[in-house]
Amino acid sequence: MRKTFGILMCCICLPSGGLLADVGKTKEEYAALGRAAAKAGFEGYASLCDLERPIRNVNVKRERKPRPSGKNAQRRPTNRYEFKPIPATQVFDNLWFLGTPSVTTWLYGTPEGYLLIDGLGTDEDAQKHVLGAMQDAGLDPSAIEAILVTHGHGDHYGGADYLSKTLNVPILMTQADWTLVGGLGAHPRFGPAPERDKTVEDGQILEFGSSSLQVHVTPGHTPGTVSPIFTVYDGEYTHSALLWGGTGFNFGPFIEVFEDYAASARKMRRHAQRADVEVFISGHPGRDGTVNRLKELRSRAPGEPHPFVRQHEGELFDVLENCALAQAERFRASDHNR
Repeated sequence: MRKTFGILMCCICLPSGGLLADVGKTKEEYAALGRAAAKAGFEGYASLCDLERPIRNVNVKRERKPRPSGKNAQRRPTNRYEFKPIPATQVFDNLWFLGTPSVTTWLYGTPEGYLLIDGLGTDEDAQKHVLGAMQDAGLDPSAIEAILVTHGHGDHYGGADYLSKTLNVPILMTQADWTLVGGLGAHPRFGPAPERDKTVEDGQILEFGSSSLQVHVTPGHTPGTVSPIFTVYDGEYTHSALLWGGTGFNFGPFIEVFEDYAASARKMRRHAQRADVEVFISGHPGRDGTVNRLKELRSRAPGEPHPFVRQHEGELFDVLENCALAQAERFRASDHNR
């Protein structure tokens, strides 16, 4: 029998963004604001303001040419670079890092029940860096009750179907991103998308074991990206955490999508302020500085501040919003010059 978990239809609704927060600036002015905000510890996001960077679109199906065969065929590397594996690491009492220096899956909850956030890119990665890493750390993978996929890109859902079948648990994604992945076809590296399963909506509260998490839908990176807010514990200290579900500008040169992205950043700034968020993470360690913070965590002495707890979360949303608006103005100018 398949495992079940709780979904509470509880929505804390804040305005979605409406009109642009600060209209009238040039792309250079928006980019300067974004880069300045990134200096508050969010350097991994500064490249979003690069106005010369090509913008590709991975949210559409592409016709891929068959690879050559025979002696003259060149084997494409499976990874763009080699990296040292990172063992499963307990970041907070109820949050574990699982994954690689490239992509993260977060294990949230307690032995009474876990929610796995994202499934890595391949079955092999999922087996090694989720199931294997959990067992090496003395954690029981059978306590996972569901897999929440933050957005419909293969590096986050590629191993989810394997985990779902192995653990007999549901995969959760928004309606918009189930539709997205259903039209992308099989990826040469990440394989086919998982079959449509359970759907989550903006404001839903997911319950598993003794834990809960609230889903917030943040369109931009994909039409149905989710950015959850949840509570983490560090001994006697309690903190509010937010996972920004999708970062890169790889959805094409579409002004309206950049504006949606900026509106999502404004929305989550308000939610973060309301929830007093102090911990910000993402699905890519290179963006949020997770790799360095894990090193700091391992050498942390009793009584020292937690390296994942920050006091400048507002600047992160300033980076995301202003860089998105900078790119929107970049392509608005291109349209006018045609």
